[in-house]
Amino acid sequence: MYIYTVQAMPGSKAKFDGDESVKYQIRRAHTATAAKDKNRTAVIRTDMYHAAAAELASRFNDKERESRAIKREADSRLTRYA
Repeated sequence: MYIYTVQAMPGSKAKFDGDESVKYQIRRAHTATAAKDKNRTAVIRTDMYHAAAAELASRFNDKERESRAIKREADSRLTRYA
């Protein structure tokens, strides 16, 4: 499972959440148990304004939620007919 977050670019200090004077990046954190020994986070988008970054992170999180629901449904169908 992945969680997408918005963070200020390294070296930038945002005065408040949503400060448009700095650029932001989107990070993806892998939260699965199997990811404990691996690198858990990755930067997937950089140099974005806050509104665009927040919208994109929200869209990524929605898609992740949808895919987990589809996977759970498929798994329940498999166990029901097994």
